[in-house]
Amino acid sequence: MLRIALALSLLAPAAFAPAALAQDSNATLAKKMSLGTLMTEEDFRAMTDGNTITYNNQGVDLYREYYRPGTNRIVIEWVTPGPDGQINCDIGTWRAEADTICFDWNRSGSVCAVWVDYEGEYISELVIDGERRGNIERISEITQTPLYCEVGLVSLPSAAG
Repeated sequence: MLRIALALSLLAPAAFAPAALAQDSNATLAKKMSLGTLMTEEDFRAMTDGNTITYNNQGVDLYREYYRPGTNRIVIEWVTPGPDGQINCDIGTWRAEADTICFDWNRSGSVCAVWVDYEGEYISELVIDGERRGNIERISEITQTPLYCEVGLVSLPSAAG
């Protein structure tokens, strides 16, 4: 009996994986986007105000955004360091535009997304020129830990003689 269970677990490991480790396919995320409740500006503010949001795609955390309390100001920090080994970050603002939430970044331009709440799971999809583009990301974590971005801060060697 033990051998049968072992054989089954080797043949279908996903069936025995904990739910927390299972990742939604792109098709499943797209279905959740279509079935979820569209988030309003007020819904988005309630989710983000004073929080740091971690975005995930296919089980990989991509970046975090910190939403400064009581404002529309945000700090973004990418999880993967840049080629120089430094943490990449930017600062910007967010705004509601029709059914989308748009982000205006100081260094990386503007981007908009539509947001839904699917049974307590928050999911966004990129919108370009008013059309959904299928780049779907889910929120993997919401914390109250702030982020700070030192854009343009450079340390220079001292001018010792």
